[in-house]
Amino acid sequence: MANLELPFRGDQFSVTLNYTDGSGTPVDIDFSAVVFGRDGKILDTLHRHKPSALHSALVSSRDRTEWIEGTQEVPGDDVIHVLPKKLDPAAEAIAFIASAPRQPGQANDLNSSTRLEAVVSFPDDEDHASLKHNKTTDLKPLVSAPHPDGPKAGLGNGQQSMLVSIIYLDKPGWTVHEDLSTFNDDSFGAIVPELKKALMRLKADKGVDLDCCRAIEATGGVDEAEVATFTRKGEDRKLFDLASVRRPAPAEGEPAGAPPTKLRLDIGWSFWKKPKPAEGSEEEEDAGEPEGTDFALVFYDTAGVEVQQVSSGATEADGVKVGREFEEDPEPEAPEAEEAAEGEEGGDAEEGGEPKPPPETPALVPAEDPYAFTLRHVVFINLAELPKAVHSCVLIASKYDGGFEAVRHVRARMYDVSAGEDTAMQKAPTTEPREMLDYGLISKYQADAKLTAVALVKIYKEYDDSAFSMWTASGTQGVGEFVADGPSVKTALRKYAKAYEDFKAEETKLNAAAEESGEELAYEVRKGTWRCSVPSLLMPGESLEDQESDVRNVVQYEGPLASREARTHACARVTFAPKEPPEGQEPQTTVDTYFGGYADDVKSGPGIYLFAVGAAYVGAYAGGKREGLGYMALPDGGLYEGHFKADKFEGQGQYSYPDGSVYTGSWAGGLKHGPGVYWDTVKGCLRGDWVKGIVKGDATYDQAAVRFAGAFVAGMPSGPCAYTLVSHRTLCGGKFAAAHINDCGPTLRMDGEYSIPAGSGADAALDEDGAPIEDPDKPPLPAFPKYEGLGFKSTGLPITMPDVAFPPCEGLVDGIFNSEAGVVPVPGAALFSVKAGLTPGIVA
Repeated sequence: MANLELPFRGDQFSVTLNYTDGSGTPVDIDFSAVVFGRDGKILDTLHRHKPSALHSALVSSRDRTEWIEGTQEVPGDDVIHVLPKKLDPAAEAIAFIASAPRQPGQANDLNSSTRLEAVVSFPDDEDHASLKHNKTTDLKPLVSAPHPDGPKAGLGNGQQSMLVSIIYLDKPGWTVHEDLSTFNDDSFGAIVPELKKALMRLKADKGVDLDCCRAIEATGGVDEAEVATFTRKGEDRKLFDLASVRRPAPAEGEPAGAPPTKLRLDIGWSFWKKPKPAEGSEEEEDAGEPEGTDFALVFYDTAGVEVQQVSSGATEADGVKVGREFEEDPEPEAPEAEEAAEGEEGGDAEEGGEPKPPPETPALVPAEDPYAFTLRHVVFINLAELPKAVHSCVLIASKYDGGFEAVRHVRARMYDVSAGEDTAMQKAPTTEPREMLDYGLISKYQADAKLTAVALVKIYKEYDDSAFSMWTASGTQGVGEFVADGPSVKTALRKYAKAYEDFKAEETKLNAAAEESGEELAYEVRKGTWRCSVPSLLMPGESLEDQESDVRNVVQYEGPLASREARTHACARVTFAPKEPPEGQEPQTTVDTYFGGYADDVKSGPGIYLFAVGAAYVGAYAGGKREGLGYMALPDGGLYEGHFKADKFEGQGQYSYPDGSVYTGSWAGGLKHGPGVYWDTVKGCLRGDWVKGIVKGDATYDQAAVRFAGAFVAGMPSGPCAYTLVSHRTLCGGKFAAAHINDCGPTLRMDGEYSIPAGSGADAALDEDGAPIEDPDKPPLPAFPKYEGLGFKSTGLPITMPDVAFPPCEGLVDGIFNSEAGVVPVPGAALFSVKAGLTPGIVA
């Protein structure tokens, strides 16, 4: 499109990003602005956590308290207002960027919204104050197709960010240029080189001669590694990813690089200055910074129990140190002021010389920047030297005396110092540390007196055997898609069971070796990946003990949090503290983990739950319980797939036993109950009705050459029955024994009757709690392996009858899920038809 020239005398112009469609569906999209100075560097930024820039010359509709008097309101979802007459003279170009943050477990991109449009509002040449004109651009068609480079995190279509427009100062006024480039990075901070390239294209393609472009060229061109660190509330990334933004990809065959092992946390805060009291007022003047603000970096184990902590008063712990001692550089001496010559402003040179040029116009920088970082403490963390029990640490800033009433800004920055500044006693960093995180929280003056602490940052280990890791390995777009993919779920459950078995074997081996050597195992056997999240949870309370429930949520829950409110999130990650082990048993070294939907503080919707004892569930939840379709793997190797109700097997389901046998049919209360089919380890098929886990009534048992049909009492045959013998079948050939048998058999049937001791099959009486009452006078029921007391008698001579197929049609299991219908659930069963005998090449 042609560039849009704005009236050069206009008091305001506004850029709007609209992305909601009126349906109420939440949409997570940022709208940010990056201001470039004439020197080619970033002068300031505006984003969701910083609603103004250049001292409110740029303001966001997200926070009206930052607006300068006279700022006009413009309707829209996210609006950035620019007051050109208030801008710093050094400002020359402003880039406007739309971004969709990546979210663990959820696909979120610019195409996630059904609407995406940009609007530029501006005045006309006659009325410089009123925003009378709008220029609208539909952005939706530009993000509907997948990004050419694909999604970086495997979710969505990769259209994470768009450079919507650049508004630049070109004499005599400002001009709007729509760029519309898209990127698979999800914030403006990761695309700074692309923003500068867009500025350079203005010069190359449009002939726009900007000072910032000349400055970029003069410094060697665009720096491909430049990053403007920007961290959102709720962000959750691997430390490796945070340290790798804009880092060149390794050459083919070279390693991808190691994750950070040593971190530096810079912690700072600032205060509001008390307004000067009115003349004659008895109110006291500002006495300086209030006391009592502090920080704590608290380390926890997987159960949420504190392991250690550091603060301004406790500066050392295992693998952690507070403070550093740099050699102070001498203060530079102030240059002697040049005596001004007499005459006009600026003075003249020596007689006969050239006059001195007038001084440059200074930038309009107010005395105080509300977003300035005031460094208070530095903390060094050596991840490799932390106690092996440590699973996470939480950075908490607090002011328990008076709350956050006077606190203006709390901020944390994190750096990778693995290759440089690694201890507090080092005199200076040997290499420039790489900034990984920069997050600040703004507090309104006198608005947050009841809030006394904020959990800013959490660093934690995501174990390879967690529910989230299982979903990540699946490569699906979300937990709901994974739950719906039965074959993938069963494969994942088998892998988890094998990995758990291997882990326990390795743990036992290493602990035995450590015990034999008389030394404690110095490292954790479980493998995991260090990550960092930004909970930014503001908390009331008079002490850290008062905030125990909030802090526990931060430690054990990943998702949006509000103090003392129920948790709700489509893709929450939860770690559950292990139960106390029975006396004499060692505590579990693993914990239960969950990844999936959460509503009103309980599991809801599709989810993955991995138990510390090696069991696993993938399926639907309702009200915190397993409800609906799902899969469950048991520690002994059994696998259930089917319907659940209130955490129990209920409805139609299939259970594959560790020995290879399979039951498919009805369940109630966790037990087989109703019609079902059971295939055993010798590839026999039992069809009948079960009552509370035991087959009762008429049932039929088929093998390739034998069929039994009769009555069962308490799981034992009892009453009339019939055996059908297909004597000519053999499992080693593909044909009948002789050609004439193909027409007439022989297939024989013999009637008989089983009996059990009188009263042994009677149902036990139940007590008040529903538990069976043991009757010492009741005769024992026949049982495996001798079946003592089971009787049989023949009630007729064998007779010839037509052949029967194997397996019987009724034994073909209709799958619990639509993709699995009409199969023999055990491998290796031979298939016989009446007409063709053993079907060639077909084995179930």
